Amino acid sequence: MINHIPNPKEFIIYLKYNTLKKSMLRVKINQKVLCGQPLTFGDYSSVPIHSPTSGMIKNIEFNSGSLSFNKANIKITILSDYLDQWIRLKKINHYKLYSAQYLIKIIYQLGVVGLGGANFSSSKKLMLSIKKVHTLVVNAVESDPLITSDYCLINNYLNEILIGCEIISWISKAKNILIVIQEDKIELISKIQLLIKNKKLFKICILKKKYPGGSSKIIIKSLTGKEIPFGKHSIDIGYLIFNVATVYAIKRAIMNGEPLIQRIVSLYDYKNNLSKNFLIRIGTPINFFLNYLKIENHLDYMIYIGGIFMNNCLINLNYSILKDVNCIAIKKYKRKTKKIINYSCINCGYCVQVCPVDLLPQKLYLYAKNNNHEKTKKSYIMDCIECKACEKVCPSNIPLVKYFKYEKIIQKKINAEVQKKKFFFSRFQLREERLSKQKKIFYENKNYFSTMKLTKPNIFKKTLKKELMSKELTEKDIRKEILRSSIKRVQYKK
Repeated sequence: MINHIPNPKEFIIYLKYNTLKKSMLRVKINQKVLCGQPLTFGDYSSVPIHSPTSGMIKNIEFNSGSLSFNKANIKITILSDYLDQWIRLKKINHYKLYSAQYLIKIIYQLGVVGLGGANFSSSKKLMLSIKKVHTLVVNAVESDPLITSDYCLINNYLNEILIGCEIISWISKAKNILIVIQEDKIELISKIQLLIKNKKLFKICILKKKYPGGSSKIIIKSLTGKEIPFGKHSIDIGYLIFNVATVYAIKRAIMNGEPLIQRIVSLYDYKNNLSKNFLIRIGTPINFFLNYLKIENHLDYMIYIGGIFMNNCLINLNYSILKDVNCIAIKKYKRKTKKIINYSCINCGYCVQVCPVDLLPQKLYLYAKNNNHEKTKKSYIMDCIECKACEKVCPSNIPLVKYFKYEKIIQKKINAEVQKKKFFFSRFQLREERLSKQKKIFYENKNYFSTMKLTKPNIFKKTLKKELMSKELTEKDIRKEILRSSIKRVQYKK
């Protein structure tokens, strides 16, 4: 069952500043906006963000997100007018009449990203998969036992999810569609089997209930026995993986013309051991959500974003529900609790035994602690899925994933700097080649004119003038090229 909540007075939307420049904002303070209106332009690494309601832009400011290591974020506050006036939606009834590139462009413009937690641009994923994949894998496996948002979505919108699968397979030219689900969802399995009975593309795959089952690497390994190589994705071995919620969002974007402004979020209460699902607009403050549920004494509760294993403790309740939030867990705060003491690593090897992607967490911890970034990279730290299974079995109570997360951020920064250096070096080499060619042409002409035997003085004067003019033109061209390249470098740095 899907529960609904009313719209709050104020919506708060956080945007990462490292992927957003000031020039990418499409709105100003005190500007009126409609529901579904784009607030930002997109770029190569981010998709446009849309307004979840109609109203007015109250404020745009820098703010540090409580769940991110990035200190500088942009915070947009939208004051709702409670009218919920939408922009004009462009619906597509027959998607096969349009090209794959056009449909991918629509998915990008309507801000669809991976809703399983990766938050990766779905349009970029589809663009990479065209004529490279043979199988579409629909991930209906809940990684965390507390989260039931995908299960609720399939129960209520199964027909639309199947249409979304057909749209994705038509875009990527995939010949098979596998719906992966866990064995404990018996009613749902029978429901899916009835609907896909007469559809040749579709097949259902049932996996054992085991944590963490929802990771793309684990799904591919359990389905095919193959491992995704380091630094590559499932697309490179012919498999395109999409979460159920992402498939549903793609269908709504293409067929209904709706931007991604809402999603289903699970609320888990540790006290009652119950999970409820709510359809919530993106940008809804968590403080408003808890007050609506009459959970007012927030100091008596510990609030987490995520389930039992993959979670982050929330300090600032003004933080809002974004596209990557799929569960909020509430736990009664116990004031008389023992302090957890972190001991040194004893090399017991328990963490190695439980790691689902066959890493060596004890070595990664030592390398990350000593800031040995080269060895952490060689030990495949970027393959860590942050499941926290190693933390749960560690007898020394070491927060291993905390070290791994920080080290992964450092690795990403190092990779970004290396890419920048390569880019600027390639630009420098092209510039040097261009200048050397221009110099060669100039000196060749100069030698040609000096060796020419000219009998008449008038002809000599004319040719000398031409030579001087060509010299001036080449010098001007060189100056212009130097100026253009310097402007491009400055624009890239911004």
